[in-house]
Amino acid sequence: MLTNEQPVASSSRGARIWGLVPVVALLLMALVLRAPVAVVPPLLPQFQSALHLDTIQAALLTSIPVLCFGLLTPLVSQLVHRIGINHAVSWGLVAVIIGSLVRVEGTIVGLYAGTLLIGLGLTIGNLGMPMLISRQYRHRAALLTGASSATINIAVTLATATAVPVAMVVGWQRSSALWGTIIGGAALVVWLIVYPPGLRGARGVFRRHAGQEAPAQTVRQGRAQLRTAGPGAPLLRSPLAWLLAAAFSGHTLAYYAVTSWLPRALVDLRGLSASSAGVGASIFQAAGIVGPFVTSWLVDGRHWSLTRTALLVGASWAVLPLGIVLAPAGWMAWSLLGGLAQGAFFTLVFVIVVRRTRTVDDNRRLTAMVQTIGYSAAATGPVVMGWVHDHLHAWGPSFLVVLVAVVVMVVTVIGAARDRGRLWLAEPLREHVDHES
Repeated sequence: MLTNEQPVASSSRGARIWGLVPVVALLLMALVLRAPVAVVPPLLPQFQSALHLDTIQAALLTSIPVLCFGLLTPLVSQLVHRIGINHAVSWGLVAVIIGSLVRVEGTIVGLYAGTLLIGLGLTIGNLGMPMLISRQYRHRAALLTGASSATINIAVTLATATAVPVAMVVGWQRSSALWGTIIGGAALVVWLIVYPPGLRGARGVFRRHAGQEAPAQTVRQGRAQLRTAGPGAPLLRSPLAWLLAAAFSGHTLAYYAVTSWLPRALVDLRGLSASSAGVGASIFQAAGIVGPFVTSWLVDGRHWSLTRTALLVGASWAVLPLGIVLAPAGWMAWSLLGGLAQGAFFTLVFVIVVRRTRTVDDNRRLTAMVQTIGYSAAATGPVVMGWVHDHLHAWGPSFLVVLVAVVVMVVTVIGAARDRGRLWLAEPLREHVDHES
């Protein structure tokens, strides 16, 4: 059973099922964390035609949410600290639902206002998910982070592959709004049932049936404990925090640049139709479904050091931009390997975060710093890649931008993985740290 609390009832099948309900609610929320943005690139021609957008204006549709991930994370961190994860994520899902409707109402103002609302909602989810895993599933951090990442990639894969076919049936507006409204609405209903506002954790009925003795704390009780514990270490003076922020910056810049422009590149380089290019680009996202479990298997199953895992994942990520530049005919293989790596790397970063923090509040602060810097840098990826292509009229130099970001990612994550020091003493999982080189 995926929980930190000790069960007092027998570990029956029924108790295990009840214990998995909160995990299912978490994964359903994860379905919405990228798909409302990933559905846009395959539909960019329709957006551009209907609203007369140039390349830079179109790129902003994916850059604005990523910029929100960076710039709004400090504010969202304070919001989560004040009202709790449960309540904050509820409001985040509401913002995604409303933003998805406003984005397709047919005007430039609605387009960007809706995109901004979606970015705000996803920012809350980005911060809430690793905090919830750290609080309730610390000893299964690699597995749960991997499962959440895989769920995100499943949604992105489906959104990318089905965007154009669905648009042919119901129109591009409804196709682009589908994930944020219908899936987001379902996620909101389940979240409110399982994780009601005001509690730190799942509703009592799920805890009792799962055999968990201690009731969930209220948000007010949790804040009182934090005041007693005192402040954590200053992040801005921590080399480890800056290394993780730089590594995540390189990863997210590369990921969003590839997500935004790979469909268009496949049309130009390989002569694919828009629909086929969307399905083809979904290989990159589909491989990311498996990637997170690769990290979990290597770190927890094979007991690989974080450094060794980082080297393998980083080298695999670099294959995608190198392959597109040097041998574009093999784009399917490069997309497959790069997709595996991007899914594995996201999980690796937040496994390092969990292992380097002692409390949920420490996790919140470090995660907020990493995401603020990382996503702020990542927001430039689609715009810069599009600008390079427009000015040089070639995709080779554009993918070199991705390669540079991946190199930065590899160098810095190795530094973070090799760092034996901790921002805060975190004795749990010490046996894994001893394996690091």
